[in-house]
Amino acid sequence: MINVYDLHFKKEILPLFDYLYNEYSRDALVQVLTEMPESVEDIYLRQDILKALLQHEHLYVPISYSKVEFNQVYSYIEEKRVRGTDLTGVSLRAHFLFSPSARNREKGGLYQLFYFFYKINQLYFFRLKVDVFPPPFQERIRNIQRMLSELQVEKYYAIARDRGLTLPDTAHLAEVLQDKMNEGEMDRFWKDFFAFEAWYSISKGIHVRHFNFPSFDDEAFIISEFYHPLLKYPVRNSLETCSNVMLITGPNMSGKSTLLKAIGLCVYLAHLGLAVPAENCVLPFFDVISVAINLNDDMKHGYSHFMTEIQILKKIVLQARERRRCFAIFDELFRGTNIDDALAISKMTIKGLTAYQGSFFLISTHLHKLEEVARMDAIQTCYIECNLEEGRPVFTYKLKPGWSDLKLGQVIFRQEGLDELLSGE
Repeated sequence: MINVYDLHFKKEILPLFDYLYNEYSRDALVQVLTEMPESVEDIYLRQDILKALLQHEHLYVPISYSKVEFNQVYSYIEEKRVRGTDLTGVSLRAHFLFSPSARNREKGGLYQLFYFFYKINQLYFFRLKVDVFPPPFQERIRNIQRMLSELQVEKYYAIARDRGLTLPDTAHLAEVLQDKMNEGEMDRFWKDFFAFEAWYSISKGIHVRHFNFPSFDDEAFIISEFYHPLLKYPVRNSLETCSNVMLITGPNMSGKSTLLKAIGLCVYLAHLGLAVPAENCVLPFFDVISVAINLNDDMKHGYSHFMTEIQILKKIVLQARERRRCFAIFDELFRGTNIDDALAISKMTIKGLTAYQGSFFLISTHLHKLEEVARMDAIQTCYIECNLEEGRPVFTYKLKPGWSDLKLGQVIFRQEGLDELLSGE
């Protein structure tokens, strides 16, 4: 079970790793970022692909192909597939000889193709050290390199550029391409190329943002100097757990939701096999990941905010009872009900969750009366620091051990002058 809707995949996660120039590679990227590996071994395999790519500095120079260049080549191949031809050898030469328009169309398409293939070979594959990649990924790269080699890309790009393709060249290359399409080799080439670009794009995001690869340990939950990468000036925090339930307090606007998003993002990216926005990250492998932040009413199923919270919590608890390792974030748990009910069921929930060792539950709360429950040895408490200076709140956005009783509602109310406006004075 993976519930990370509140991490806003399309708006906030995908842009971190999207350096692509065609929609087919972007589709492959989305597939990588939404297919969760099933084991730590699978995660490390993904890490090995990315680490191998990161060894190649030439991949990250600011040179690329254009969207137009790709579209021209891909359209040429697809149109050629649709048209098809049974002509070969002498008959194909005769066709081009007596049909100048067909010959010129083919020559134009071939020039665009060989220019594009030459360019991607120089950008990506010419200097790639294939042996440093995991074997399954080596096969993808070798398939791509085999196609470029069998087409003699460098030779025919130079011919097309310097003197132009002759009629025999045009007929020969058209026949070779048709054979490769008929045998499915061109489809395999594009599939492997799009997959390569997807992984390359992820590695570039890691390279540009200086993310670091996590490791996995069933007995540790440590994230050092983590931050949310979409913030222009992020404040870094560190977290090391000594229990399986952590309560986070702090006044409104102190940054609790952003901190929870940053932690959730690190856990999610780590389980995808990617690097994370932190200096160091050591986590258990979780079977279930759920991030519940800024929940809304579920109008489709007729659920109120509170009922949505209850349904999410129930799903997590049922998974934990099946001895599955769960990671769950609850932001302002039970804020969808009255304060008395919220306090009563929060106490029951927090105490109950401590029974599921091996799982980790991170809960932010505005219920200050939970401090008594928070004193239990099985529960860890932290707060987001905020100081009052001359009656005004100063937010540091730093995570500190302990509990915060600071209330800012009345302070900000007075700060904005609403007490005077509403008093009629």
